[in-house]
Amino acid sequence: MPPLFWKRRVAHETFRLSATCWPWFLLPAATLALLCMATLDGPVASARDAMSSRFQDFAARLTDVTTAPWILGASGTVTVLAYVAIACLASPRVKFRAALVLHQGFYLFCSVALASATVNVVKRLIGRARPTLFDTVGDLHFNVGVWAYDYASFPSGHSTTSGAIFAGLALLYPRLGPFFAAFAIFFGFARIAVGAHYPSDVSAGLFYGTWISVLVACVFARYRLLFAVPERGLPVRRPHPRLRDRLRS
Repeated sequence: MPPLFWKRRVAHETFRLSATCWPWFLLPAATLALLCMATLDGPVASARDAMSSRFQDFAARLTDVTTAPWILGASGTVTVLAYVAIACLASPRVKFRAALVLHQGFYLFCSVALASATVNVVKRLIGRARPTLFDTVGDLHFNVGVWAYDYASFPSGHSTTSGAIFAGLALLYPRLGPFFAAFAIFFGFARIAVGAHYPSDVSAGLFYGTWISVLVACVFARYRLLFAVPERGLPVRRPHPRLRDRLRS
């Protein structure tokens, strides 16, 4: 059975911030956010009443699926259940599978927790007014440092969580990456339909959440958990040894 994460006391690989490919996230995110502020945020907020009411209702029902408490609760439950399986079941095959599930659940939990905690601080420090205040203060009104819901628009917390969870899943299951990317974009832009955020808020949140998942993957790779960091490019999923080889050793 692979050693559990709390038994990995010795780092096998040096952590490198460059391995997160941060310029590929920061520069496109900043460019897209500025362009959205210049061209889309105001018109979209003005035209929200013209959006399909059916889509708005549909988005309102689904938008809270990607809230951090739901994701943290689900990933934490998976982690705990996998640990119970390791502790209570005798089958080496089940223990081996459960250890992998435990590490995956813990990775997603860490990614969403870090993304959610940091973005909630950042967006309240930036203090951008939400679209609900568009008619009174406009789309580029900032009240820096105000710890209030109405001034916590940029970046979007829901979009950050969406980017973190679906990017994490895409790193774990790269073949399904395009589907996870589509889900992340949908849940992010659903926040525009419900009138909670501007397009620039959503785009920045998606990029930020995605980068946080990459960052956590690099930390896991340092301990040879789930991922490996190539010389170039994003972290890749580490191939798991065959169970029969583990049993022989």
